[in-house]
Amino acid sequence: MVFFSSGMLSGYIYYIIPLIFTFALVFGVLSISKIFDKKEVNGLIAISMALFSLISEAYVALLYSWLPYLCILFIVLFVFVLLKNLLLEKNNQNKSAATWEMLIAIGILFLVFMTVYQSIPLPSGSMISSDDILLITGLVFVVLILSVGSKLKEWPGGAATTS
Repeated sequence: MVFFSSGMLSGYIYYIIPLIFTFALVFGVLSISKIFDKKEVNGLIAISMALFSLISEAYVALLYSWLPYLCILFIVLFVFVLLKNLLLEKNNQNKSAATWEMLIAIGILFLVFMTVYQSIPLPSGSMISSDDILLITGLVFVVLILSVGSKLKEWPGGAATTS
């Protein structure tokens, strides 16, 4: 296993990771929001914000303490977007119609999270407990069930809904 705590590049790696993370996050937000139409302008703003963020040692330390949890969050978001794109049918009007497979996939992900939520350590000094995270996740799960269920045109048992 390779550790970056010793060696010639250890000082550089400590600052390169927050630089890349901040650049990617700012560039992605600017690209999605389409505030500026040109990628060059978005890149220039993102690199300048990333470089300015490296000046603050508190930001770098905070980012390193939250980076594992941010990675987990981005992995979960990636899985949700992947499932949404795989399981949603496109109809003729380019609107997505929810299918019951999406509801089952969300339920399975929620059950997996319920089994491992207490083993997820939180950063020291965090004001959020694992019970709060479970409560918020449960509320989000209920909202997802209601939103996906309200868009279903046909339930798995074959009973049609009224529109």
